[in-house]
Amino acid sequence: MTKEIFINCTATETRLALTENGVLQQIHIDRQENPSLVGNIYKAKVLRVMPGLQAAFVDIGHKRNAFIHIDHIHRVSSGDRIGNILRDGQELLVQVLKDPVNEKGALLTTDLSIANGYFVYRQGRTKPGVSLQIKDSVERARLGEIVNSMLPDASLPVRFTGNFILRSAAVGATETELAQELQNIISICQTVDSLRVKKSPTILHSAADQKQHLVTSMLKLGIDKIITDSPDFLEKIKSWFEQSPPSHQPEIELFQQSNNLFDTYRLEEQINAALCSIVELDCGGYLVVEETEALVAVDVNSGSFIGKSTDQSTYVEVNLEAAVESARQIRLRNLSGIIIIDFIDMHSDKHRHQVLQQLRQSFSQDSTKTVISDFTELGLVQIARKRKHPSLSQVLCAHCGQCDARGYVKSDTTLSFEILRQLWNLKPNRECSTVEIYASEAVIEKLENKYAQQVNEFKVKTNCDVKLCTEHSISSEQFKIIPV
Repeated sequence: MTKEIFINCTATETRLALTENGVLQQIHIDRQENPSLVGNIYKAKVLRVMPGLQAAFVDIGHKRNAFIHIDHIHRVSSGDRIGNILRDGQELLVQVLKDPVNEKGALLTTDLSIANGYFVYRQGRTKPGVSLQIKDSVERARLGEIVNSMLPDASLPVRFTGNFILRSAAVGATETELAQELQNIISICQTVDSLRVKKSPTILHSAADQKQHLVTSMLKLGIDKIITDSPDFLEKIKSWFEQSPPSHQPEIELFQQSNNLFDTYRLEEQINAALCSIVELDCGGYLVVEETEALVAVDVNSGSFIGKSTDQSTYVEVNLEAAVESARQIRLRNLSGIIIIDFIDMHSDKHRHQVLQQLRQSFSQDSTKTVISDFTELGLVQIARKRKHPSLSQVLCAHCGQCDARGYVKSDTTLSFEILRQLWNLKPNRECSTVEIYASEAVIEKLENKYAQQVNEFKVKTNCDVKLCTEHSISSEQFKIIPV
């Protein structure tokens, strides 16, 4: 299986795509006008404490106020009340956990976390540690011994009372390299501490380049090749690899054709397909993916799938493919929160276990924390996936002005009936001999043809003429009735 990263750069946008055998698995879009806030540290001001919610709204200097819950406040016990911890106007150091989405502001924490190539500083941690992803016991012991020898001399600011974790990238690093990385992260802590005197709200630390984090995290999946159309980004990648050499270094290629990189490798059409609700399966079945404010629903349908037998095992084939594709779509679209998958009904516990195992296997390399429940009594599978960033549709799309983001509009028949009802509510008099109706072309056509009898009946009984006018400047759900 060939795994590749494609990086398309322009002056205003950078896009990173991960593919497996040419099939898009992940897409990350970074726009200068709307950068991610995750990891940024701010000196913020509490605007309003909400005792009933055990939370507070906080000003970090952005257009939308941020939000902090008592669970994300350092050293708070279960019986504490937020009103006894925070007060309106109070200043505090916070870090962004999740980006703003729709009308929701950023989610904050006071447990600061600062990372670089080899270390992560955690404000809420009492002891140093080594990443659990480092399995080799000899290497774990070697790294632990080096860190324990360096930490007594680490000069962290007084307010920084946490500790350090060695990351998996530190495997094979020398004591000198680890010492340099440790000093870099301590310098960041000292800088943040020195900037605390600034007036709130203000940013004290911008998180490391998200693109670097994305590329290095993708390398863990065993990337064979990285292709970018930006010479500058190519040099950045080489620089990152020099600082922290990956265990398996992929081939790096500069795309120099005149065509668009994403068009050439058919990524553009796959991104557009990821915005559609219908997803076709190779077996003939299909998924319907619906993203709402409250949750995401994935409905599995057999479609044109026939199968080789008439028993329940026939549907297992569809559900197994649907499990793999559902996981891909969830990662690709960056869907999060509560996700419900409605598989085709299976009465056999064996078949249900099969599908559930396939679903869990398909999420095994997902870097986002994901919890998958067993089948419910109704045959549904619930997934809880941690949200950090907006979904693909939230990044690329805007609410529909025609349907007010409902996903549907009133039918031409419904609007015609509304117009006829409002006509009869009018009370034409001698000063009003004509009524002008302005609506979309489809509604006017209905009134002129299918409902012409009702319009003529109004004319006869009220002795009032009706003029039907097509108006292209109003939305499909609007109309105007003007007595003349």
